[in-house]
Amino acid sequence: MTDPTGTRRTQAAVTGLPSLTPLPTAAERAADVIRASIFEGRFQPGAALPESALAQALQVSRNTVREAFRTLMGEHLLEYEVHKGVAVRRLTIDDARDIYQVRRTLELSALDLVVAGRAAVDPESLRSGAAAGRQAAAEDDWVGVGTANLNFHMRIVALHRSPRLDEFFRHLMTEMRLGFLALDDPRALHEPYLHQNEQLCSALIAGQMAEARGMLEDYLTTAEDKIVAAVSAR
Repeated sequence: MTDPTGTRRTQAAVTGLPSLTPLPTAAERAADVIRASIFEGRFQPGAALPESALAQALQVSRNTVREAFRTLMGEHLLEYEVHKGVAVRRLTIDDARDIYQVRRTLELSALDLVVAGRAAVDPESLRSGAAAGRQAAAEDDWVGVGTANLNFHMRIVALHRSPRLDEFFRHLMTEMRLGFLALDDPRALHEPYLHQNEQLCSALIAGQMAEARGMLEDYLTTAEDKIVAAVSAR
């Protein structure tokens, strides 16, 4: 005979099991690798991404690579070009303007949360973010300085304490990299921002929020003008 008490205990035990985090599929892992390569500046805008070569390098099927391509095209990172296949996207002027509009919304509102007492600055996170840029510059790695700059601004958006916003903003910053790469001289683009990021870091840590907000607004305006000019010249 069935033991009702035992059945209920089993059901309770099953209900109490912890949920499992779904493992990423091969296509998701492939998309992550390609996305990271764009974020770190290893793939130039307009560069062709041969399906067969990627499949061999990543040790996955060509169907898996195609699925990863579809994901990244949906994120505005890749595009299909006739007679060329899939390639890394080139930003348009409208793309650049739109990205900076979103950046202003997310980054400035993050500072507003601190002013309202709804978020707190993490000094160590900001210091390490600014220091990473200075270290890359010391190694004459100006593409790496750009990566550090993207990461520094992601730490500002992290003040929202929203995993969804963090994920969205990282994808946006990956697209932003395509704008950075529109300039032939990464040092000329990124070097002025090393000191600006350090100043912004110091103001945030010191609680000088009005000054920090002004610095951030000036940075975003100047950077947008540079990227728009570079994109329009391509």
